[in-house]
Amino acid sequence: MHSKLSVFPFKAKFLGLILMVLAVPFAYLYFWGGKPDIFNFKTFAFVTTYLKTQYFVVSQTNILDELAAVLFLAGISLVSFSKEKNEKPHFDILRSKALVNAVFIAIVLWMASFLLIYGMAIFIVSFVIFVIFLIVYNLLFRLYLLKNKKSTKSS
Repeated sequence: MHSKLSVFPFKAKFLGLILMVLAVPFAYLYFWGGKPDIFNFKTFAFVTTYLKTQYFVVSQTNILDELAAVLFLAGISLVSFSKEKNEKPHFDILRSKALVNAVFIAIVLWMASFLLIYGMAIFIVSFVIFVIFLIVYNLLFRLYLLKNKKSTKSS
């Protein structure tokens, strides 16, 4: 039984890169650009905890951070789980190895975070660790592809 870890076609990588690039200006505006009023919207929220905790409400929010996060996560997911231009059957083994090692690194980071970070900040850190997990997975997979390419050239 052969499983496929790449669920998107190669061209999805380009869409993923575009989404990640589009996330940058939204993040910039949110953190350093003064949060322009044009991005203030009323939106439905399951939970909101600004001045007080409310459940199932329509809340006013600046959606820049949500746009940046969703675009970046969608983009890096497309990049992470798309086929390579010259996909080979053994790439799934390299993907599996990268995935397992990235999970291990994320678990270590999460455990350290739970021992060192307290309060609501752990939720923000958890999101960041998930992003780090996806980045580490991509870096490891690229590293394994490079090592594989070098070993096949020397054979």
